[in-house]
Amino acid sequence: MTTSVDPVIEQTEKKLLAFCRQRGLFKPGDRVIAACSGGADSMALLLFLTRCRRELAIRVLATHVDHGIRGEDSRRDADFVREFCRSHGIELFVYDAVREGVQVPPHPSEDWARRLRYAWFDALAAREEAKIATAHTLSDQAETLLFRLARGTGLHGMAGIPERRGVYVRPCLCLTGAETAAYCRALGQSYVQDFSNETDDYARNRIRHGAMPALASVNPAAERSIGRFCRQMQELDVWLAGEAAALLQAADLGDGYDVERLRAADGPILKAALYSLIVPERDAAEKYVSLLRFLVLRGEGALQLTSTVSYRVQNGCLVRVAPPGTLPPPVPPQQALPGVYRLPGGFVVEIQVQKYEEFLKNAPIFKKDLNCCADYDKIQKSILLRTRQPGDFFRPAGRHVRKSLKKLFNELGTSPADRALAPLLADGSEVVWLWGCGFAEGLAPTPATRTVLTVHAEREMED
Repeated sequence: MTTSVDPVIEQTEKKLLAFCRQRGLFKPGDRVIAACSGGADSMALLLFLTRCRRELAIRVLATHVDHGIRGEDSRRDADFVREFCRSHGIELFVYDAVREGVQVPPHPSEDWARRLRYAWFDALAAREEAKIATAHTLSDQAETLLFRLARGTGLHGMAGIPERRGVYVRPCLCLTGAETAAYCRALGQSYVQDFSNETDDYARNRIRHGAMPALASVNPAAERSIGRFCRQMQELDVWLAGEAAALLQAADLGDGYDVERLRAADGPILKAALYSLIVPERDAAEKYVSLLRFLVLRGEGALQLTSTVSYRVQNGCLVRVAPPGTLPPPVPPQQALPGVYRLPGGFVVEIQVQKYEEFLKNAPIFKKDLNCCADYDKIQKSILLRTRQPGDFFRPAGRHVRKSLKKLFNELGTSPADRALAPLLADGSEVVWLWGCGFAEGLAPTPATRTVLTVHAEREMED
């Protein structure tokens, strides 16, 4: 006798699995920590990961954050998540802000709570060498876009919530909030209600209660339409980031950037380049990008970004001014396309892609350092050239172990400056090539290889 599966469960899990695979959110063997508040979205996430962990070939864990804001209600939520995890055999990490000695402000904002959560998530991901899965949905995506547009944002902000960022993955970005609740109901799973979401005390709540129903009256699929728009903006943002990086490479004078080169660039590319200069120093609000662009076009002046860092235009050069001994900002993440990259700290990285037959002709060149070569078909074509981020891990060739970059750098005795600026290639939080270590284990070319990725790197001594 066969048992029928509720179509809501079947269709939801089919959609989630397809999304995870298409977007490359997980790899076999990943440790995945689901951020679980106990609400409908996060319970749907944890249920999906738990039920489909074998198909995804992942290990599922969970974490819950008690911000110390809602008293007894917060404790109730934490107990609810504890009981679910206990009954399902899921290891749970609970962060209790009050017990940790965090001073909760009298009127904590959503931004304060978010910073607290993500500080914990960053530390947990690094400690457990895991990915963090958050339960953001298409409904959150739509609210986020409207919120940013209302406050004032540029193209980067219109890209919305990314499905992957470093150690963070968001499997539910293909579902609406209504769909996550329906999935929980179909599975007979209860969830907690945060009654602060019912008030209009927070700006996002006012958007949820006012703007979203108005949009739904115009188009019942408004959330999906906004999600599609954000996806298009993400693709455009990635392209612009690459053009911006190329512009900065071309304008690099060693001690600053050629203002004439910058001025000659198309407006959107120039703004994207200036955004990438500002974001390592502070929140790159649109006004700072506009002010720095004004200085470049005028050809003189200065812009103070923080108490210690400013940008100044002088003698045809855009210069970063910082106290002596201050490290330059790391390279902004950019798509790892073939070419030569001159990076902060004197690093020079050359990336090549060639057919295997061509590689074999040049094999003698690589004999001394075969670890600079990889089977390109084993690597995501969307890999980024960047510096380290919280939660990054690497599998050193020949060692059969998976290590966090923090542990590896400790092992190698890498200096703080080199840790901050050392270039790497990464697919999400998985580092596939690392300065001084070469490509990760399992990526070496074989006779079955069709295309080879080579990375030559050196470091120019700075005066």
